[in-house]
Amino acid sequence: MKMIKSKQFSVLLALLSLSGLSKADVTISSPYNTTLTFSQPKKGEHYYINSWKKLYFSRQGNTIDLSRKDRHYEEDGTSPLSPSGRYFIVTSISSGYIEFDDGKKEYTEKAYCSVVDMTSGCIVSDWDGMACGYSWLKDEDVLANTEGTDIFDFNSMRPSVNDLKNNTATMDNSQLANILRCDAPSKENIDTYQELVTKNARLKKVAMPFLLNYLNGIAAEATVKIKTNLFASPDVHSQTSAYLIPGDKVKVIRKSPDKRWLNIGYISKKGIPFIAWISTDNAE
Repeated sequence: MKMIKSKQFSVLLALLSLSGLSKADVTISSPYNTTLTFSQPKKGEHYYINSWKKLYFSRQGNTIDLSRKDRHYEEDGTSPLSPSGRYFIVTSISSGYIEFDDGKKEYTEKAYCSVVDMTSGCIVSDWDGMACGYSWLKDEDVLANTEGTDIFDFNSMRPSVNDLKNNTATMDNSQLANILRCDAPSKENIDTYQELVTKNARLKKVAMPFLLNYLNGIAAEATVKIKTNLFASPDVHSQTSAYLIPGDKVKVIRKSPDKRWLNIGYISKKGIPFIAWISTDNAE
């Protein structure tokens, strides 16, 4: 996407800021009983009256920091939700000085227009340039250009853990947290999440509350009959070093197509969740 020119974007922000002179936090409320709050005003030569350091998402009494250290946010409280109220476009700016070979410096700005899912706090897409010129169609959660001739399919960019399973080496905590909000643990992706946290202990603390919440929501249970080895997949060649003992209670996520394996979840006495496969014959 083409980057918006600094001067043009600065003029746009200046015009927008005239409509909101208050320095109190700006809060956007959705019909899903969730809010986005722009907080901690940014002050200085390159910031406008509606510039903010922090962006928070709140749901059911829980607040999540969606802020990025390399950005500040622009909002005066007048930006619209999508027609259904499910999505909101957050404008953020990455800025700084570029130093040239002759020692001169030039201040530059780059605008990003992120679509946030107001049901979960998922940052569905994080795009720059021309995407910032798209707006909601009258009766649909669809972004289009002014003429309505070009559609911006933001939902096609929604993060999926299965799509990223082979590219997690550089994933940081905030990226994983967003994936968990966008692609909540389910029987379709739970093995991928288990593989991810097994390979990367740094991310385990981030994923653990989501995995626990998922397992606690499963009603189907079984009891282990004998000492039972745990497998990473429904395959005898994927045995791990972990095992369960007779009497252990497990959550039953699903059966393998051939009914010979159970995909199970186990919560240790320390509250640590494990996802694995066991032989169907070893549980009742």
